[in-house]
Amino acid sequence: MDWRAERDRALLALEREKRPQARTEAAQLLVQIVDEDPSRASEFSEVLARLLADAQGEVRRSGIGLATLVLSLEELTDMLTSRLSDADIGVRLEATGRIADMAIPELRGALARMLEDPIFEIRFEAARGMAALKHSSGLEILVEAMDNDVLRFRALGALAELGDARALPAVKRLFSRWLIPAFERTQAAGVLAKLGEAEGAEYLLKRTQKKWSADRALAVELCGEVKAPGSLERLHAILQDPKDPCRGTAARGLGRLGDPKALPWLVALLEDASASEDCRLDAADGLWRLGLPEGQARVRAVASTFTSPEAREELDELLQEKP
Repeated sequence: MDWRAERDRALLALEREKRPQARTEAAQLLVQIVDEDPSRASEFSEVLARLLADAQGEVRRSGIGLATLVLSLEELTDMLTSRLSDADIGVRLEATGRIADMAIPELRGALARMLEDPIFEIRFEAARGMAALKHSSGLEILVEAMDNDVLRFRALGALAELGDARALPAVKRLFSRWLIPAFERTQAAGVLAKLGEAEGAEYLLKRTQKKWSADRALAVELCGEVKAPGSLERLHAILQDPKDPCRGTAARGLGRLGDPKALPWLVALLEDASASEDCRLDAADGLWRLGLPEGQARVRAVASTFTSPEAREELDELLQEKP
């Protein structure tokens, strides 16, 4: 189907439809059209203005999503900050979350204002953004969010990124709580380990032994990220087992661990023609994040051997990242 015809039908629906759900779906379709092929962005400037001016909050919220695909960084930051005072809660939430994801120091003031928003979820997004900027002004909000079933996992991730030891008592209480999901307990263990608590690192290493636990892959990757003692040997053992479903995760974990000893192990997996393409991509990720020139050169050298479009796209994005 011609995407321009789809665009025009969606715009017609926005103009004629009275049902909010139908209008929301039309706006979402417009975002999807550009997301599927970013080269179409140049033809959506007027569409963006139409969405952002709509009276319906959900449509304006889709406009923010379209803006991330259409606008330059400077234009986008201006638009997002202008939406922080929108009367619609969903629009303010979307704009605050997008600013938080950008982690731009110059936008710290905008995030600081949203720490005072009357809606807790918006305050949480602002606190998450402040944590990404290594600023502790949203610490109490992140700690409070650990009592929220929906926000808890992300709150723990933000606390790990922030690295403020004042969160330790609250994270310890959560870690010791009965009947919390395994993923959240493992995430809490990662925060404890990041803040220097041996109990957290020990828990992560034990979870890597639980071959059929749903949170094992998270534990494996966190072992490398928090540099838990004993992780090098444990991740190497997983990497060496072709039948281990966490083999690729161990490769990424070794990259985050940052020990040069992992270089030949990751190169061997990267160049192993019998390994799955996913595992080889994970090895490429690990080598890139390891940050050694020899490893990065190997990744560039084998880039043409990945055949699927998805793998090539993922590898291209990796090569553009700063290690």
